Amino acid sequence: MSTKKPLEGYKVVDFSAVFAGPICSRYLLDCGADVIKVETPAVGDLTRGVDGISRVFSHFNAGKRSIAVNLKSEAGQILVKRLISDADIVIENFRPGIMAKFGLDYESLKKENPKLVYCSISGFGQSGPYVNRAAYAPIVHAASGFDSVQTSAQGDENLRPPNWDIMVADILTGTYAFAAIQSALLGLERHGVGELIDVSMMESMMSLIPAHIQAAQMEEPAVIGRFHPVKVKDGFVMLCVVSDKNLESLSKALNRPDLLSDPRFVRGPRSANFNQLAMEVEQWSETLTAHECEEALNLAGVPCSIYQQVEDLFAHPQVVERNSFTSLSNDQLGEFLIQNMPVKFSQSDNAASTWAARLGEHTDEVLRESLKLDATQIDELRDGGIVA
Repeated sequence: MSTKKPLEGYKVVDFSAVFAGPICSRYLLDCGADVIKVETPAVGDLTRGVDGISRVFSHFNAGKRSIAVNLKSEAGQILVKRLISDADIVIENFRPGIMAKFGLDYESLKKENPKLVYCSISGFGQSGPYVNRAAYAPIVHAASGFDSVQTSAQGDENLRPPNWDIMVADILTGTYAFAAIQSALLGLERHGVGELIDVSMMESMMSLIPAHIQAAQMEEPAVIGRFHPVKVKDGFVMLCVVSDKNLESLSKALNRPDLLSDPRFVRGPRSANFNQLAMEVEQWSETLTAHECEEALNLAGVPCSIYQQVEDLFAHPQVVERNSFTSLSNDQLGEFLIQNMPVKFSQSDNAASTWAARLGEHTDEVLRESLKLDATQIDELRDGGIVA
């Protein structure tokens, strides 16, 4: 494998914070782009926390150069415009309209840099009646219909909608933004013009419920099947019987040929009756441990998994073999693992970086390198509260 990365030579100016924008720009960096993260002096990205850096911040921002610039000042805006003048990509996830107040919106910047690929990430998009609504992942989970689908799947109309420890909307939207930027770069190569990309968290989440969107338009929709955890001695396992071949394998593993002719489980009704199939499986699985059940079913060709604990992933043989983590070291935080991109290239390296920047750590370096400012000029900007 070559150590050359596919996006080497591309310059990204990243104004995003928290999760959605930062995971997008980190993937660009992992693929070789130079990412300059523009942060607010004194505070920076909120995920830095009160100590100025955190493991979560490091996961989303490993390898990015950090500069601290006061965007509310005219001098800071001029400084950043100069920084963008030769950039390939800009990413921002401010509330719509904020960048225009700074004179840093796409329409303003493309005059000087017509080949710029500019990606705006927001909760509800850059237009529409919800354009000015504040949005975090849990808000979008609720607004998109996603939470309603998950609640309905529990089979209890009075059930309180689920809480989420996982910010699905952020990670999904950031991944879509990453893909959209690649498409825009290809379009630039072929057609010679830049692009404004408008990525909405709400529409990203809607993309996860296509079957339910179709069912909602039908007078008599087919029952949408769902899978159910199956009891074992020490908890539960998840198994999926989707195809006839899966059912054949299951019937052999359980020594239950009658399952093949049971009208509830033939193709068609099977998806709507999976809870009943799970009950049939449990007559067998409750005599086994989770690991015994998982091994027996996978050996038979039935898709099955135990419910893995997060702390067990670091030694998981599949994860270890795939080099899914990179070790990051920090003076404050020590050494810890962050996940690599969930894709691998045969000819290119895209492993995560092994360090994360302090707030404003690269301000002087970037100003010297990109804007050719000398130490005196930088000191004047710092004394004036323009940079930190």
